[in-house]
Amino acid sequence: MTIGGLFPPIGLVIRCSQYAVNVPLQVNVLGLVTLDFKGGFDVRVEKPTSEGLGGLKLKILAYEISADSPVLGRVTISWADIETTPLSTLVIIKSLPPTFQNTLYLDFTMTIEKPPGGGPPLVLSNTKTAEHLNNKLPMFPPQGNVYQLAAPVDLAPIGAPSQVVAQLQQLPMTVTHNP
Repeated sequence: MTIGGLFPPIGLVIRCSQYAVNVPLQVNVLGLVTLDFKGGFDVRVEKPTSEGLGGLKLKILAYEISADSPVLGRVTISWADIETTPLSTLVIIKSLPPTFQNTLYLDFTMTIEKPPGGGPPLVLSNTKTAEHLNNKLPMFPPQGNVYQLAAPVDLAPIGAPSQVVAQLQQLPMTVTHNP
């Protein structure tokens, strides 16, 4: 640990599992579908930052969660490793007791195995970088802490960001470090 033992060292890769139940996905032609996601992600500690009372920048290396739906088949959200995604942040926002804010910046694809109306799997992407955050972490890596989306995420076919066909309305994801 660095910075008074509060932060993991630069270069460390941290693996976390995650799950979320009753996630509302608004699909234009179907209406609201609720999904139960599970999966995980890996981040690497990249460099220090002076945000808040000090902190770290984190790079997402992998991110994948999936849910099975009787209507849509398997729905998978996967990390889209694009160069424009900002590094995620981990900052101290209160010193006593230590309280962290962790913001994961996500660009991803959502693959719907059985799209409404049939056809091959439908691949969508978020139209703006999503922010998934927890601003009351008592420690990092997280241990059973819930992250929320800062705002709903519009989804459109890849290459057609103005043709929004779905919206991920919430993503109350419970995150736990897996050493």
